[in-house]
This record gives sequence, structure tokens and C-alpha cells, in this order.
Amino acid sequence: MTPHGFPGVFVVSSPGKTRRLHRLLPIAGRGVLLPVDQPLTVGPLPGLVDPRRDLPRLLAGRPDAVIAHRGLIAQGLLADSRSAIVQHLSAATTLSHRPDAKTLLTGVTDALHLGVDAVSVHISFGDPEESAMLAAAGRVAACCDEWGLPLLIMAYVVGVAPDREPAKIAHAARVAAELGADVVKVPYTGCVDSFAAVVSSCFVPVVVAGGAKADWSRVLADVSQAVTAGARGVCVGRNVFQHDDPRSALAALRAVVHGEPAVGRPEPAKVPAHV
Repeated sequence: MTPHGFPGVFVVSSPGKTRRLHRLLPIAGRGVLLPVDQPLTVGPLPGLVDPRRDLPRLLAGRPDAVIAHRGLIAQGLLADSRSAIVQHLSAATTLSHRPDAKTLLTGVTDALHLGVDAVSVHISFGDPEESAMLAAAGRVAACCDEWGLPLLIMAYVVGVAPDREPAKIAHAARVAAELGADVVKVPYTGCVDSFAAVVSSCFVPVVVAGGAKADWSRVLADVSQAVTAGARGVCVGRNVFQHDDPRSALAALRAVVHGEPAVGRPEPAKVPAHV
């Protein structure tokens, strides 16, 4: 057991970082994270077209943390949330035709001024700009340690089907941990055994990504398997905010991750085919 009572979780050097990690993964070192950063990359999406209208119904589902870019946070659109706030620091857009080449937009001190609980960066392994993203993540990690702010690294491998090449997902997760991430987000590799190998070779907590829009029963099955394999939580975006009933969807995720009773059983969302 670690000094904080959770096996393999929250072994960090800063009391401030430990307290903030408890907000990010609040129940026995587990968490349900809701990313709403996608519109910067691809433009307005159903479920997040009008954040002033759409965010309250998402926050009503009690995600443990919300991941957003600076604008939503600075405008106070998450100010009434009891969820932890994670500021995403890197991005690229589909307008550039290089959406995997993430650029660092701002830094840790800016995030601290905005009062967030953690920051995140994205690394696209295999992209021609991988070296720059690795260097940026390393600088952010060092600054996070200096200021006691947790770092979530989103680790993706470009052009790889995770269920076909799980070893590459494990490699990316380990790199993120080696760089100094406190939590690592990776896609699910398709089966419990292969994802257990990813988790066991990554010495910090792993949360599983929700992936592209999919049948809700498939999403829940993947999340359940990932948690069985050792994931410390989930990071599900469009499969929640494009659901007909996001609050019920989040309740279902909390049931899987935290063992809370689910409120009903949400049906698959009806989303236009082009999304």
C-alpha cells in the first residue's frame, strides 16, 4: 500500500499535487473524466454547440473532472461545477490538415492563475512532430512538479488500431509515465489481457479513452473490461455529450468505475450520420 492507502496511486513528492490528484481521482484513486476539448480541433459538435446551454446538463451528471481548453475556463463556464477542472494545454485543428501535430498553447503558470486542479497535454506518437511534442510534455512535467500540479498525458499512436498492436499502446503509455505524467490516458486495446499488460507496465494510474462515437453498450462493455484490467478510470467525451441522456450516461460510467447505482439504463444516442 502507498502512504495514501491506494495501491500504486498518488506516490508523488508534493502535498499540493497529492491533494489535487485526490480531486481528479477522488474515490479510492478512481475517476470519471469528461473531456469537452474536442471543438477546438474539429469545430462545434452536437452536444457542445452552445456551451452555455450544453455544459450545465453535462455537469449535472457529476463527472469527477472536466477537461477543457482555456476559453471555457477563463469565461467562467465551469465555475459552478463541483468537478475538478483540467486545463488542456496543447492542440491542433483539422483546418491545418495536421490535427495530430499538437502545439503547446499555454503553460502551467497560466493554468494556476485560472485556478485549475490539473493540466493535460496530448502526444501523437508516430507523427513527424513527435519529438517536439515529447520535449513540450517534458517541460510541462517539470513545471508541474515545481508548482505541485498534476499532469495528465493523452498518449495516442497515429495510424494504429489499438486492438491489433497493443504493444505500441503499452510503449506510448510507458513513455508518458517516464516523461513525468501523474495519470496517462490511452485507448482500449480490445481485450482484458492486452490492456492489463498496458496497465502493469505503466507505473502511474491509467485511464481509458472513450474513443470514437460508438454503440453505448459497446462503450460500457469496453469500460468495464478496462477497469477489470486495472484502469483507474475513464475519459469519455463524445459518447457522453452526444448521448440522448448525458446525465444517465455518466451515472452508468460512475456505476462501472465507482460501483454506484446507475440511474436507469441509457439508450444509444441518436446522432446524425455525418458526425
